[in-house]
Amino acid sequence: MTKPLICLSARESFINQTRIFYDNESYFEYVRAGGGIPVMAGCLSDEDAERIAAQCDGLIVTGGEDCDPAYYGEENTYSAVIAHDIEEADLRLYRAFAKAGKPVLGICRGIQLINIAEGGTLIQDIPKETEHTMNHNQRNMDPPLPVGTTAHKVKFAPGSVLHSIFSDEYEVNTYHHQAIKDTAPGFTVTALSTDGIIEGIEKENVTAVQWHPERLLHYPGHKGLIEWFVSQCSAQQS
Repeated sequence: MTKPLICLSARESFINQTRIFYDNESYFEYVRAGGGIPVMAGCLSDEDAERIAAQCDGLIVTGGEDCDPAYYGEENTYSAVIAHDIEEADLRLYRAFAKAGKPVLGICRGIQLINIAEGGTLIQDIPKETEHTMNHNQRNMDPPLPVGTTAHKVKFAPGSVLHSIFSDEYEVNTYHHQAIKDTAPGFTVTALSTDGIIEGIEKENVTAVQWHPERLLHYPGHKGLIEWFVSQCSAQQS
């Protein structure tokens, strides 16, 4: 059996007014650590997305800027939205892989994108729209917590995929100001932070987390997540 091809959703940057499609090296390292081959897809059509889904064995919807609230029927109050064509590419890739029945893993923005793609909604700003919640962006903590460190614990629902990897609770990092509000139909909430923010959702072939496990490869649980995901992608080849 050959190593599975794992598609990563692209992000954008600008160098000297030239637009660059990229993704953080940590995602590529994460996929390789799990035994897969990372490839990246930028802006594309529905037809292109379906071709990629046919050729690749799984999809990781990566982190990035906020989802446009128009996709879940709300006005923009606190969202710093990602470029429209990037958003559309994420949605097309997710829908193509979901239609093909191939494994999908959402990370940070990825869990939010998946939730709205399936009919859910988001909290646009945790500090402004919720009470008694912790700081969910460790860059803004006093003092800030560096990359590679954890910030709080997450509790996992027994019987879930995430529980099979992380057991009852596990330390995670945190880099977000938005989160799931109304969970999309068909999904089960399988991870919660201690203040009640949704940190993980699942349904058949789709698993998504609110933290960044690719920055925590030195923790067995977070490495175990990508090993599990790549094994699911490998099963597509049989």
